[in-house]
Amino acid sequence: MAALKDQLIHNLLKEEHVPQNKITVVGVGAVGMACAISILMKDLVDELALVDVMEDKLKGEMMDLQHGSLFLRTPKIVSGKDYSVTANSKLVITTAGARHGMNVSGVSLKTAPRVRHRCR
Repeated sequence: MAALKDQLIHNLLKEEHVPQNKITVVGVGAVGMACAISILMKDLVDELALVDVMEDKLKGEMMDLQHGSLFLRTPKIVSGKDYSVTANSKLVITTAGARHGMNVSGVSLKTAPRVRHRCR
């Protein structure tokens, strides 16, 4: 009976998985990667998104996390330069500062308003 059912019924579209616990880390420098590794080690998410403007570094760090997460309960790890990968995130952690010149201190940077409107 099951074989007949499999022959008659075909799924045309796969169900789209909506993550229940998704966290985005913006910036894949030392602090961003420390956050990402901690999140994976504590098993806090079913999907982790990474965002950065440097695509080569972003891809390398994502592949490192994917290879290392073979020893953990592996969540889905996605990355991109575009903020569309942050969709459905419960939490966005910003570790990337705005690029600044020689005379601007890190304290005077105002990163949050720039990122906040992109993650909605």
